[in-house]
Amino acid sequence: MDYYKEDFEKVLKSLETNHKGLTSDRAEILLRKLGPNELTKKKDFSIQKAILSQFTDLMVIILIIAALISFFLGEKADAIVIFGIVILNAIIGFLQEFKAEKSIEALQNMLSPKAKVIRDGTQKIIDAKNLVLGDIIIIEEGDKVPADARIIEEFGLKTDESSLTGESLPQKKFSSKIESKKTVNDQKNMVFLGTSVAHGNAKCVVTSTGDKTEFGKVAKLTTGIKKEQSPLQKELYKVGKFIAKATLLLVLLVFIGGILTGGSMFDMFLFAVSMAVAAVPEGLPATVTVALALGVTRMARKSAIIRKLSSVETLGCTTVICSDKTGTLTKNQMTVTHLYANSMEIDITGLGYDMQGEFYHEGRKLKHEELDEYELLFNIASLTNNAKLSKKKSYWDVLGDPTEGALLVAARKLGIDITTLENAYPKIHEIPFDSVRKRMVTVHKHDGYNYAYMKGAFDEVIKLCSHISINGKVKKLSKKDKENLSKKNLEMAESGERVLAFSMKKVSDDLSLKAIEKDMVFVGLIGMIDPPRHGVKEAVELAKEAGIRIYVITGDFGPTAKAIAKKVGIVTDKAKIITGVELDKLSDAELKKQLKDEVLFARVSPEHKLRIVNLLEEMDEVVAVTGDGVNDAPALKRASIGISMGVTGTDVSKEASNMVLADDSFVSIISAIKEGRTIYDNLKKFITYILSSNIGELVTVLLAIVLGFPLPLLAIQILLIDLGTDVLPSLALGVEPSEKGIMKRKPRDRTEPIMNKALIQRLLMIGFVLGIGSLYLFYSTLKGFGINAFSFIADDSYAYMKATTMVFVSLILFQMVNVFNCRSENDSAYSINLFSNKFLILSVLSSIILMLLLIYIPFFNNILHTTPLGVIDWVKILVIAFTINIADELRKYYIRRKNLTV
Repeated sequence: MDYYKEDFEKVLKSLETNHKGLTSDRAEILLRKLGPNELTKKKDFSIQKAILSQFTDLMVIILIIAALISFFLGEKADAIVIFGIVILNAIIGFLQEFKAEKSIEALQNMLSPKAKVIRDGTQKIIDAKNLVLGDIIIIEEGDKVPADARIIEEFGLKTDESSLTGESLPQKKFSSKIESKKTVNDQKNMVFLGTSVAHGNAKCVVTSTGDKTEFGKVAKLTTGIKKEQSPLQKELYKVGKFIAKATLLLVLLVFIGGILTGGSMFDMFLFAVSMAVAAVPEGLPATVTVALALGVTRMARKSAIIRKLSSVETLGCTTVICSDKTGTLTKNQMTVTHLYANSMEIDITGLGYDMQGEFYHEGRKLKHEELDEYELLFNIASLTNNAKLSKKKSYWDVLGDPTEGALLVAARKLGIDITTLENAYPKIHEIPFDSVRKRMVTVHKHDGYNYAYMKGAFDEVIKLCSHISINGKVKKLSKKDKENLSKKNLEMAESGERVLAFSMKKVSDDLSLKAIEKDMVFVGLIGMIDPPRHGVKEAVELAKEAGIRIYVITGDFGPTAKAIAKKVGIVTDKAKIITGVELDKLSDAELKKQLKDEVLFARVSPEHKLRIVNLLEEMDEVVAVTGDGVNDAPALKRASIGISMGVTGTDVSKEASNMVLADDSFVSIISAIKEGRTIYDNLKKFITYILSSNIGELVTVLLAIVLGFPLPLLAIQILLIDLGTDVLPSLALGVEPSEKGIMKRKPRDRTEPIMNKALIQRLLMIGFVLGIGSLYLFYSTLKGFGINAFSFIADDSYAYMKATTMVFVSLILFQMVNVFNCRSENDSAYSINLFSNKFLILSVLSSIILMLLLIYIPFFNNILHTTPLGVIDWVKILVIAFTINIADELRKYYIRRKNLTV
């Protein structure tokens, strides 16, 4: 049943209840039948399952097999190192999963722990979780609504539904039925779980509890969404899968081929293990994680707090930002900006609840004595008002309706002391605002007379006025006056302002509605907006330069949202407003077509927002969604990047998001996108560096097998290169400064592979230079001892130990030179400022020191089978190592020339 469409008496009857409430026995039966008024907690997380899932990756399986083979072959040191890597990766992965989505817990914490209920004809306080359908509840100002309920009777009830619907202003409620179909935003005779009472009180009947409430539906939407892998995760998975398959194939070919050509099974096992270890980039997962973490630290300094590491890189290929209006583009602090009174239009400066502001007419600042003529208008605005201004440590806040709070702030700017005014004009009567009358009247006593003051919608106020006050003089309200006022009202409304009209009259002791609401004196119009945040316009311009489109998706009123979007440069006049009701009538194909044009979405529900995000993702967009309320949580979770507000955001929105803006600034999003692009560039640089090392090692081992050489490099030596000397330089590439013009580029296509044709060619070239150079040193070292490498069998001799040490050291120094090549894909290493990345210099020096310790300390000589080298050996290695720089500089020169020709 759509309870909002039915008369409340019919609702009571259908729920088998009445004004006296349920009996305790009936409530107990229903509680057992329907269950508690709680959101279902997620129960599918299993610690055992999460741990086991860390060992199912193909690359990890290969490492485990390599470790087991090493162990059974007696290479216990190798096995321990490899197992250590596997366990470390498993711990990191498990901890990430263990920080499971906490949306449900956050939602639960927002709910009211107690509820005022009428049972057995008596009002009592019970745990909100024990509420059932048909319970009669009482809600008052300051209460959280404990369940979805139909209003039976209300007295000036307004609820704050911003966290659920996105409405920026408290919603006025009534008890009469609504004939037509309405979205949650417009069900004004209903109250909803998790919202709060901003003003007044009401008696209601519970119509939904727990998961069946609108709040519960949002929770279900949020928890039912599976996060897709980020582009980087997908790409690394492809790289890992390719390497794993290639490794298996090579290992099998070498092992079987070696045995068929007369090699011993033991030797072939050693070769196979070395091949596997050389091929698999053991340090890559850890290096990626650390590099992303460093990026997170940098972003945190710019007020963007990353909750999920993979989100850092995804930001770099963002193509669309879906932004909420209230609290994201705007301050969520209503501000009086204009007034029209005494036949003059006045501009008022100042934003939000800051008490500082000036009054201007046609660009001229008004003097203090000129403002006296507007005192009457702001006296009325202050007296037809139930809000209070609250002074915090460093700022002002409003208790009550933000619209009324904005009027008080403007009155203070004019110099009115609200307390003194209220004491001079004590309130003796009030007719509260309601959605049918669209006006509020208060009556005040002053100097022995009664004065009635009215505030409300222009159309409702003007029809009750017969006179107008201009500069303190009252005259008959002419038709021309009405037309002029109507025109001004329309102009203010079309500029995105919320416009209120004010009138007054002296009244007798007859305070009936009929006596008060006639022959009133029109005083003026006041316009207010929820102003854009500082820097939003500039951020929007930067986003557009970077090829990023922005959609405004809000629960707010369409024309107001469009006015703000125009003001900050998101849309132009031609932008189409699509409401939630209109969205329901559009097919997916029709909506996708609309999304290609300039469009803005207003009065939408969480389901609508989620649908828009889903369709954008289907259109291959990388979608960033901003939001701060419960209503935003499903879309935040579904989007490629969910961005919540740190100051105004609910716990629910934060838990559903990937990124939290500590300062709630839209500007921080653009800074984060720039950082994301930089991080991707740098990821590509250090992935190139790491894989070039692995391919170099693989080519070295593979060529040795083909040429019939003994193993030129031991498995533990390969592990020390991958997890020792290569790690710091690769991390240093992760903190390279942003390249010039990075925010002038179009967003990167998320289907663009890291392992493209150009990179594969570069890696193969580097691999063969490393492999051939290292094997030349291996061959020449053995030859220096009179040994033929083609017929030599590995043993414990000094000659073999020195030859493998030469290969080990050469591969390290090759990489120390190569790291400078990797600073740019196509620009010469010599064109980049050597000291622009000081960490790179330090990392290379640290790796060289580590290498020297491994070569010259006897303890390591015994474990790694290394031996100290002489001066001539170092000269040979350095000459060979620099060939990688020559080779890559020639490649870069060829590509630059080719690009210039094109």
